[in-house]
Amino acid sequence: MHKTILLLISHSCNLNCRYCYEKFKAPKHMSWEQARHILEKEFSNGFDDIESIDLLGGEPLGNFPIIPQICSWVWNRSPQIRIFSRTNGTLLTDEMKAWFIAHKERFTLGLSMDGTPEANKINRGVSDLDIDFFQEYWPKNPVKMTIFPDSVNFLFESLHYLYGRGLDVTGGLAQGVRWDDNSCEELKKQLNSLCDFYIANPSVSIMKPLFDLDFHKAFWMPESPEDADPPCWSVANIHTYDCDGELLPCHMFSRIVQGDDKRKTILDDSRQVKHELLPVECMNCPVRWCCKNCMAMNYQHHRSFEKNINLELMCKAQKVVAYASAHLLLNQASEKEHSFEDEEYRQSVSNAIKYVRLIDENGFQ
Repeated sequence: MHKTILLLISHSCNLNCRYCYEKFKAPKHMSWEQARHILEKEFSNGFDDIESIDLLGGEPLGNFPIIPQICSWVWNRSPQIRIFSRTNGTLLTDEMKAWFIAHKERFTLGLSMDGTPEANKINRGVSDLDIDFFQEYWPKNPVKMTIFPDSVNFLFESLHYLYGRGLDVTGGLAQGVRWDDNSCEELKKQLNSLCDFYIANPSVSIMKPLFDLDFHKAFWMPESPEDADPPCWSVANIHTYDCDGELLPCHMFSRIVQGDDKRKTILDDSRQVKHELLPVECMNCPVRWCCKNCMAMNYQHHRSFEKNINLELMCKAQKVVAYASAHLLLNQASEKEHSFEDEEYRQSVSNAIKYVRLIDENGFQ
């Protein structure tokens, strides 16, 4: 099975995004010695199973000097391995740009930006970014956009702005922050406009995972909690290493997310988790598959894997998004009669109809 190696090369960031779940940033960087030790261990049994290497932060460009060292070591052994990093784009220098351009065939630098300069300013505190640099050299790599309650009124304008610059977009709702009734109502309005836009422009790539059209997964309920899916960290073949070189189940277990206190207990506590833990309200939710329950984020907030932070902060917002996704799917289905030959697609459409009727009759309970 192919695996991905994630290296958390920095715990620092020059921004303070209002929705950021990395609440324990610190001036700590992975050293080249630590990175080389990790790579030697991961490559010790060969490299045919290594699909990619991702360099994470904090802001990874805050530790830029390690990036060429890692790439040189990896490519000297396996030239075909792609290396990826995502940046807020504010630390790029001419020297960095020159290096990334020279290695653009094997290194992908992705941009995190929350739409229009106004929206990005509200969310991240900065407005001017060199979007053209990313569009020119990695045009197929989507911009990652996070939708925040205080700037949700810019959602349609932001996507239209990025699409107009020739960029695809990925991303979704900010988690771990509160979505109240007002922000949910604005979210619904913006998503309605987006659905109309996508229907009128079928060649435009739909923003995923915000719009999740896999409704064949809807309405599935495990017969008991033990029948729920296993923890995501136990099935993903991803080897994540923290700044200090420690192997973690995923980056959400890192000190930059959990802090020193919870970091001391989360690993031991996670070993007792054999399946996804959810309260009854979530277990019986027809669209629980698209709610992106992150048990490590639950632990960050409550030192509990089971107390779903989404239920507390953004349950209605998740249902608003699912409702918009259902409407988009049904509008697309009217133009794709041939697709009904596929059983999974038929089930998706049937479930979308069922969900729209459920919400129309009962509201976003």
